[in-house]
Amino acid sequence: MKDIEPKVLSKEELRRISQGINGEEILEFQKHSLNNFVEPLTPIEAKEPGSPWVKVQDEEGNMKDILDCTSMNWALALGFAHPDVNYAAMEQMKRLTHVRYNCLTPARAKLANKLAEIAPGKLKGGKVAFNNEGGGLANEAAMKLAMIASRGSDHFGTFWHGYHGSSLVTATLSQPIHAVTRFDSFAAGHFTRMPQPYCYRCMWNYKNGSDGKKDPECNLECFTVVEKYIKGMAPRQMAGVILEPIQGAGGHIPFPPEFLKELKQICKEEKIFLIYDECQTCMWRTGKYFTVTERYKEELGLDVSPDMMTFTKAIGGGLPLGVLIASPKVRKTFTPTEEHTTFSSDPVALATGLAAIKVIEKEKIGENCEKRGKFITKRLKEMQEDYEVMGDIRGPGLFIGIEMVKDRETREPFTELVEEMIQLAPDYNLYLGESMPILSAKGELLMRNLVKIKPPLVITEEDAEFIVENFEKVLKKALNKVKE
Repeated sequence: MKDIEPKVLSKEELRRISQGINGEEILEFQKHSLNNFVEPLTPIEAKEPGSPWVKVQDEEGNMKDILDCTSMNWALALGFAHPDVNYAAMEQMKRLTHVRYNCLTPARAKLANKLAEIAPGKLKGGKVAFNNEGGGLANEAAMKLAMIASRGSDHFGTFWHGYHGSSLVTATLSQPIHAVTRFDSFAAGHFTRMPQPYCYRCMWNYKNGSDGKKDPECNLECFTVVEKYIKGMAPRQMAGVILEPIQGAGGHIPFPPEFLKELKQICKEEKIFLIYDECQTCMWRTGKYFTVTERYKEELGLDVSPDMMTFTKAIGGGLPLGVLIASPKVRKTFTPTEEHTTFSSDPVALATGLAAIKVIEKEKIGENCEKRGKFITKRLKEMQEDYEVMGDIRGPGLFIGIEMVKDRETREPFTELVEEMIQLAPDYNLYLGESMPILSAKGELLMRNLVKIKPPLVITEEDAEFIVENFEKVLKKALNKVKE
């Protein structure tokens, strides 16, 4: 197979497409963009291939380096423009860039087989479906499969603060963002929203839930409520219950493993499909293991694996990819009309997804994630002793969230501080993430007080030190600003 050589445009013309942008082009873009939330800094290129650092350009054309603690919405496990991932994409592009969904390609077969091999618990050896969009479509595929397999049930349990996508249906499945979303989502009658086990803000007033763990005195009263919904308080029989084992957008809120164990049992008894959305916690993001479900099995001896699991974010190696994997015990499969889109079998994303998994395994990058995550978390806990506003610090791995509070006793959310920190971070060569807004029905902002540190898993010891040092500088500056 020959190397790719342009036939119509010059190499320089083609390079110009991705190399840079001037102020006039940015102003022209702003006239034409339907999205009004574009950031003032434009990522241009990796500092070096496979780096967690990216070169960005402001509207005046000035360049600076940013260590991205958002991994571009948690999608870049291997950093920017990883050479192995790019080479896999290039090799695939030489051969095929698109086939229709019912065509099998080598990359599709190999990635499906690999995911079935490494899936946790009862999902091992399961069945896989792909899409080219991400977690929203993967979650819809899981719901469709649950409805097919349950023979008529079309109702689902979901949880407060969950986030599962922004389509008309998955927006209904997710925590409502009142006032900011100016349309009614679809199919509201098909979902029952239940309280999640938010241990730091326990509804039963247990006060010692922290660091992502439940209060030692807790009796899982929150599960008792969920059990009542599942057993009949919901308006109809459920086809499935869908949740993030650690809620991501909603605030890095871990469901205690004991809660997941009880939930799995009740779903089994009621013949309801249990669906985990591990779109953020897959690909070794939480440390040494492929998913947080696998972590619980290996470290706690608890098999809390569900009937179905969805993946996106880093699963495509940086390219758009969504995955549903179902247990071998789910005997139903999709017909062509039930699950496909034109680009769902994208050969390039399937190739880069498999390449990323192989790189992580060969380089033991999950172990690096575990090590760097423990270092950052330890330093943050030391910092917490000096800053009363750092209310709770939750991991594991490089899935780190710091909940900011005005008062440690009342745990009042310090949303204004987080907003300042996000704005100030690029001045200190960092991108930091924040939780989604939790709004009242009238549109009042109730809380958005979690800062996220989720850099690419390839960060070095020096990078980790840089993150902690500059996080503190950002925090100090932000505190001074909110006091003004």
